[in-house]
Amino acid sequence: MNSKLNPMANRTAEDAAADWMDAKNKEIDANKKRSEIEEELLGLLTSKDEGSTSHQIGPYKVTLTGRLNRKVDWDALAKLPIPAGLLPVKQKPELDLKGVRYLEDNEPETFKIFCKAMTIEPAKTSVTVIRTEK
Repeated sequence: MNSKLNPMANRTAEDAAADWMDAKNKEIDANKKRSEIEEELLGLLTSKDEGSTSHQIGPYKVTLTGRLNRKVDWDALAKLPIPAGLLPVKQKPELDLKGVRYLEDNEPETFKIFCKAMTIEPAKTSVTVIRTEK
């Protein structure tokens, strides 16, 4: 290709590597800045520990989605006196979140026992910003 038509033609791999490093550093800085702004939004707006909450702010719709990570100690669970039909687990074994919520809402005593084999900790809340007006 003619270098007058394509200014990238005379670039070396070192030039490209240097530009890649510069772009990567800008990306890291931008991600850090976005994370800081997400934390600011989380402090300014209400959200749920689990589930989505949307806020219309001027021309922006901001959706905060809270998540909880749940882990089960399968060996401990196997020793608990929970009827098979009420175990909120799938055969994989993997936690059945609908079943956990069912126990929590409808079978509090069984849920209390089940919790002995489960660790619950908050996960990172996601932030979505969409411009809805110009």
